[in-house]
Amino acid sequence: QLTRLITSATDSDAVFRGIAEAASTLLKAKMAYVWIDAGGERLKEAGSYWADARLATRAPATIVPVSRKGSLSADVLQSRRPEYVEDVQRDPRWLNPVLAREADLHACIAQPLLHQERAVGALIVAFGQRGAFTPEERNLCGLLADQAAIAIVNARLYEETERRRRESELLAAVVRTINTSLDLSTVLQRIAEGARGVCQSDMSFVALRDPSTDSVEFRHWPGAQYEGYRSMRIAPGQGAAGRVLANGHPFRTDRYLEDPRISPTFTTIAREEGMRAYMAVPIKIEEGVEGFLAVSNRDDRILTDRDEHILLGLADHAAVAIGNARLFTDSAARRHEAEALAELGSAITSSLDLQKILSFVVDRACALLGTQRSAVALLNAGEPGSPFGFQASRGMSRGFPAGMRPRHPRDGTTPAAIAQRRPVWSADLLNDPDFDLAPATRAAVEAEGYRAVLSTPLLVADRVLGALVTYRDDVGPFSQRQVELLQAFATQAALALENARLFEDSERRRRESEVLADVSRALTVSLDVAAVLRRITDGAKELARSDLALIGFREDDEEPVTVRYAVGARDMPARPNLIEPGKGLGGRALLTGRPCRTDDYPNDASFDKVYLHRARANETVAAMAVPIKSADRAIGLIYVANRSPRPFTDHDEAVLSRLADEAAIALRNAQLFARERESERRYRTLVEGSIQGIHIHRNWVTLFVNSTFARMLGYESVSDLIGIDSRRWIALAELPRLEGYLAARRRGEAVPSQYESQAVRKDGSLVWFDIQVSAILWANEPAIQSTVLDITERKRAEEALRQSEAQLRQAQKMEAVGRLAGGVAHDFNNLLTVITGRTELLLLRLTADDPRRRDIELVKKTADRAASLTQQLLAFSRKQMLQPRVLDLNDVVANMAQMLKPLIGETIELITVLDPTLGRVKADPAQIEQIILNLAVNARDAMPQGGRLSIETADVELDTDFVDAHPGSSLGPHAMFRVRDTGIGMSPEVQAHVFEPFFTTKGVGKGTGLGLATVYGIVKQHDGYVRLESALGAGTAVSIYLSRVSAPVHRSATVETVPPVRASGTVLVVEDEGELRSLATEVLGIAGYSVLSAGGPNEALQVARGHTGPIHLLLTDVVMPEMSGRDLADRLAPARPEMKVLYMSGYTDDAIVHHGVLDPRTVLLTKPFTPDALTRMVAEVMNR
Repeated sequence: QLTRLITSATDSDAVFRGIAEAASTLLKAKMAYVWIDAGGERLKEAGSYWADARLATRAPATIVPVSRKGSLSADVLQSRRPEYVEDVQRDPRWLNPVLAREADLHACIAQPLLHQERAVGALIVAFGQRGAFTPEERNLCGLLADQAAIAIVNARLYEETERRRRESELLAAVVRTINTSLDLSTVLQRIAEGARGVCQSDMSFVALRDPSTDSVEFRHWPGAQYEGYRSMRIAPGQGAAGRVLANGHPFRTDRYLEDPRISPTFTTIAREEGMRAYMAVPIKIEEGVEGFLAVSNRDDRILTDRDEHILLGLADHAAVAIGNARLFTDSAARRHEAEALAELGSAITSSLDLQKILSFVVDRACALLGTQRSAVALLNAGEPGSPFGFQASRGMSRGFPAGMRPRHPRDGTTPAAIAQRRPVWSADLLNDPDFDLAPATRAAVEAEGYRAVLSTPLLVADRVLGALVTYRDDVGPFSQRQVELLQAFATQAALALENARLFEDSERRRRESEVLADVSRALTVSLDVAAVLRRITDGAKELARSDLALIGFREDDEEPVTVRYAVGARDMPARPNLIEPGKGLGGRALLTGRPCRTDDYPNDASFDKVYLHRARANETVAAMAVPIKSADRAIGLIYVANRSPRPFTDHDEAVLSRLADEAAIALRNAQLFARERESERRYRTLVEGSIQGIHIHRNWVTLFVNSTFARMLGYESVSDLIGIDSRRWIALAELPRLEGYLAARRRGEAVPSQYESQAVRKDGSLVWFDIQVSAILWANEPAIQSTVLDITERKRAEEALRQSEAQLRQAQKMEAVGRLAGGVAHDFNNLLTVITGRTELLLLRLTADDPRRRDIELVKKTADRAASLTQQLLAFSRKQMLQPRVLDLNDVVANMAQMLKPLIGETIELITVLDPTLGRVKADPAQIEQIILNLAVNARDAMPQGGRLSIETADVELDTDFVDAHPGSSLGPHAMFRVRDTGIGMSPEVQAHVFEPFFTTKGVGKGTGLGLATVYGIVKQHDGYVRLESALGAGTAVSIYLSRVSAPVHRSATVETVPPVRASGTVLVVEDEGELRSLATEVLGIAGYSVLSAGGPNEALQVARGHTGPIHLLLTDVVMPEMSGRDLADRLAPARPEMKVLYMSGYTDDAIVHHGVLDPRTVLLTKPFTPDALTRMVAEVMNR
C-alpha cells in the first residue's frame, strides 16, 4: 500500500504524510516525522502523523539548519547513520521538549533518508515507552526510510518537472504579451506576476528609472501590502534595489532584516511586509540599468540560483518590452508630429482666416510638445526690435499682455529668438543669468506663473513675422527633439500666417476700396451735414481699424474745431469738445495742415503734459490726426486712436487722407445744398403733384426725381436715387440702345424723343416705361429730362393677348390634325373591315393543312396591326368610343404594375407610390391602362441602360395660378397620376412637338409617333389635362389630371356568354361602302338571316317601302353622305316601330355619341369588326 502511494501520488505532501502514518502504524509509535532537505543546508518538516490527532495542531512545521548543533534530525543527516534514543525527554537534541512531555514521548528512532549515498532527509519515530529497539524494529524502520528516500526523490523530480513546465508556460505567456501588447504597464504587470508565480514567492516588484531624476519608481508590486510603493522613489545605491541600480549586478539575501547591506529605512518597510528572503536583478538596455525586477518571501524559504536565472530571463523580457514601448511611443509621437505638421499644411490651404489659424497653431503647439500653454507673438511693423503683440494664446490668463515693447534682445526668450532668428529657451526664465528681464516683463512672468519657456522665430524668406512660444510651469530644460519639432512646426505656421496676412491685407485693401466707395456714394447721396459727418467717422474707424474715431468741423479758420461726432469713445463730454490749433495732436494737424501721428501718446515728450495726461486718462496709446482741407484751408479734422500698442502706418495715413478729401467735397456739397434747399423746395412743390415720373440726369448721374418716379421704381424716398448712376435701374438688354441714343444726341444726330424701355425696380422686378426725353438746363448746365409713364399693365395685357393667340393657333392646328386623323381612320376602318372579314371567310373555307392558309393569316395579322394603328389615330382625334365608369386609379395602377414588369425588363426598377386616400374619377379603365402602357413603353425606350420607372398617384387642387400657367387645365379637385423615368430626357425643341401624331425621336421603323399623341387624345377626351416635364439628362415626368367625382366605385357585373343560336329574321344593311356592304350581307346570309341591302339612306328608304314583310333589324353606318344613320333610323321608325337598330362606325360622331359616350339605349358595332363579332352583335340586339 505504501509502495502504491509512493508510485502513484503526485501530491508530495500526501506521500510524506503517508510515510509518517505507515511508520507510526507499523512500529506502533505515537508519532512520526519526515524531514527533507530544504536547500541551503536546511531541513524542513515535510509530513507528520500523530496517533492522537489532537496533538497534531500542537506541533507546527519547522525549518532546521543542517549545521545546527544539538538537532537530532540534523545529526543523523550529517552522520548518515541512524540513532536510537531511549528517552527524548532527556535528550536535549529534541526540539520541542514541552510537546514531548505533554504527549508522553520517550523512545525514538532517528533514521537518515539516503538515496544513492546522498542524504535527502530524516525519519523520526517516537514511542510512548522507554527502552531499546529490537532488530526487527530497526530493520523495519530502515525499510521505511528507504521508501521515504525514494518518495522524496520522486517528489523532487515531479516538482522540478512541474516547475519547469510552469516556467515555460510563463515565459511563453510573457512573450505573447510582449508580442501582442504595446502597453508597457500591461507587460510589466504580467512579468511581475510571472516572477512571483515561477519563483513561488509571496511578492514581486518591478520598477523603472525616471530619466528626469535618475531614481526609480515602482510600477507594479503584486502580493505586497505596503501602500507607500506608489510614491516611493529609490536612488542608485539606496537599499538592495539601489545597489542593483548602482552596480548592475543581482542582489540576494536570505535574511533581509538582518542583512547589514540594507539601510534602516528599508528594513522598516520590510518588517511591515514580513519580508525575509529577497532577490533583485537589474533590467538592462544596452548596458544601461533601466530598473529592477525583484521577488521576496515572507517565510524562511531561500531563493536559489535557479530563481536568479529565471528573474534574469524575465528582466531581459522586460528590457525588450521597454524598448518596444519606447519605439512605439517614439513612433507614435513622430506620427503624431507628422500628422500635426500635415494638418497645419492642410490648414494653410484650407483656411485664410488669421484668427482661426492662430488658434489652431497655439492648440497644436501644446499638443505636440505636451505642454499646457503656448502663444503666438507677431511683430507690429514686421522688423526685429519693433513692438510685438501676443495675438493668440492658450492656457494664459485673460490679463496676458496683448502687446509688449522689448527694451533689448535679452528681455525674455521671445525678443531673443526674434533678434537671433533661432530658437531660444530657458529652463527657469526668472532665474536665468542669460536674460535681463525688464520690470514689466518680470511682473508678467510672475503673474502668469510659468518658469520654462521655449521661443521659436516665425520666419518667411528670411523675414521675421514674430515668434511661436510654449511655456511650462515647472523648472527644466527642453529636449533637442522638442526644439526641432517646434521649429519645424513654426516654419509651417509662419507660411500659414503669412498666407493669412497676405489674404487679410488683400481683403483689407478690398474692404478699404469698398468702404471708400460706399462712403463716396453715401456722401453723394446725402447732403445733410450731420449724416455726412457720421458716415465719415464710421468709415475712418473701419479703415484705420482703430478703437476710437472722431470728426471735427469749423466754419471759420480762426475758430477751434468742434468735435461733431465720435464712435468708440467711452463717453462724450456734455459741453462741446474743442480742438484748438497748435495744441495736442489734433491741433498740430490743424496748424500745419499735414497729418500727424504718434505711437506712444502718453509718453511723447513733443506734446504738452496736459495732453499727455489726457491721453493716459483716455487710455490712448497710438493716435493719428488728418486735416480736412478745402482750397488749402483746414476746415475740419479726422482723429483716430488705439488703446493698444498697435501703431498707425503710412498706409493708414494715406487711406485717411483720401477719406478726408472725400469729406471735404461732401462738406462743401452739404453747405451748397443748404443754400439751395429753399429754392428747390418751391420747385419740388410743382413737380411732386405730377402723375408722371420725372427724372433729370447729367451724364447718367441722377440730379432730380419726383416721388412718382421713385414709387415707380419701388423706392420710398427720392433721396435714395439722387446722385445715383441712372443706368443702375435700366434693364441690361435696353442699356446699349439707350446709351446709343444719348451718344447720338450729343453728336447732334436725330434720335427718338419718345420710346418704350424696361427698367429694374428695387426688388429686382421689371417695369415698362413710356419715356419722353428733352434737353434742359439744370444749374446752368445741360441735362436730360425724362417724363415717364408706367405702361407695365398695358404690356402685360399685350403679352397675354399674344400668348392666347399662340395657344389658339396651336389648338386649331391640333384640331385640324385630329380631324384629318379621324377621317383617315374612318376610311381605313372600312377597308380593314372588308380585309379582315374576307380573310376570315377564306380561312373558314380552307382546310387546316391548306398551304394557302399561311398567306391569308399573314394578311389578317397585318390588317390587325393596321386596325391598332387606326385606333391610336382615333384616340388622338378623340373619336374613339369610351366606356367610362367610376373607378379608383390606384386599382388601375396596381393591376398594370404586374403586367409592366416583364414589359420593361429586369434592368429597370418599377416603383409605385400610391396615395391611400386618393379620390375617385370617372373614366374608361381600358383607356387609362392604354395611357400607362404607352408612357411605360416610352420610358423603357428612354432608359436603354436601365434605370427607375415610378408611377405615383395623389389628390391635387388646381388653383387659379396653376390654370393661368397651364392653359387647357381646369379649376377644382383632381386626381393625378404621374409616370416618371430617369432616362435621357427631352430638349425644349422636342417637347414642343411631342404630342403631335407621327412625331418620333426614334429611328426609322422603331416607332409610329403615336404613343404620346394617343395619350394626349385620351386625356383630352376625358376632359383632363396632361403635363410634360423633362430636361436632357434629367429624365421625363408625364402627369395626368382627371376631375374627381364623389360617386362610389363601379364594380363590373359578371357577363354570361350566351351560345349562338341559329339566326332568323330580316336585316336591312345600309352602308355606302360597297365592299363592306357586300361583306356584311354575305356574312349575315350565311348566318341564316334574310338580308336586304342599300348603298345609302335614300335607297334604304325605297327598299323599306318596297318590302312588305317585317324588318327586324336595321344595320346602318353612322356617317353617310345623304344623311346620318341616326336620321335614317328616325325616318324608318314611325312605319316600323318594332324594328331594332344596330349602328356601325369607324369613329364616334355627334349623331349617336357625345364626348365619346354612346347615347342611352344605342348600340354600336365599331369598325373594323370580324364576321363573328357582326353575327354575335346582331344576334344580341335581335334577342333583346
